[in-house]
Amino acid sequence: MKQQPQIDFVHDYLAWLRDRCITESRGAATVLHTPFLDVFNDGMAVYVEHKGAELVLHDNGSTLENLDCMGLKIADSERRQRLIEHAIAGCAVRLEDKCLKTNATTANLPQRVHFLLNAMSRLNDLWMSATPHSVSDFFGLVKEFLDQQEVLYSANLSIPGRTVEHHMDFVIPLPRQQERLVKLIGAPSLQTAKVISFTWFELMDSRPDSQRVVLVNDLQGDGMFSGKEEERKISEQTMSILSAYSDSVYSWSRHDQPEFKKLWLPGEAA
Repeated sequence: MKQQPQIDFVHDYLAWLRDRCITESRGAATVLHTPFLDVFNDGMAVYVEHKGAELVLHDNGSTLENLDCMGLKIADSERRQRLIEHAIAGCAVRLEDKCLKTNATTANLPQRVHFLLNAMSRLNDLWMSATPHSVSDFFGLVKEFLDQQEVLYSANLSIPGRTVEHHMDFVIPLPRQQERLVKLIGAPSLQTAKVISFTWFELMDSRPDSQRVVLVNDLQGDGMFSGKEEERKISEQTMSILSAYSDSVYSWSRHDQPEFKKLWLPGEAA
């Protein structure tokens, strides 16, 4: 059988990302335009402004403005405000004057840009809660499930990688000082798969013995509340990219099956 050529996924992904990121000056701010898309399929932008010796990074209010345009009134719902807190927890990002903001220095600027984009992406997922046939808070759903199973975990941690820190949804401790790192995907896409694979690559040096696990929400519908759910189709390319750098990829639709316990039990994750 002819051996397939080795693909340098990280090099290709970073080259693709570099070609699609551009900057422009806008008043006192420098704006970084990225290829990461918001709910209207527009590229997300990070605004960088000087404030004394520090830099202030923000989204110029675009994230909450987009949610408002989708009919998702954050101020009208305590539950949605709690969803925001969950979404940006662990990202070193705060909500201030309807903007997502974080402070940075020249030394940690790339890391904080990465954190802000993560927070914006997580909030963009909240638009799903404006429709009646969506599971809006995948993090809360998984957390509730783990609590019911009495699983020991730490949530919303930042872990340093080769170049930046990475947000981890859950870290499950294992015997002999090992751990299982868990990333959640509430809305599976090729773009999200690439970002998570980059995270795993970044953590190979700092966490070489950790098990890298992805939990994918492959259900759609309002089953959290009415029991009506159906599986959503996830592309083979998305699953292939996730599997390449993950030790295990779990589908949420299997959470009631016995093999799902391997997510938190000692031993190799399935």
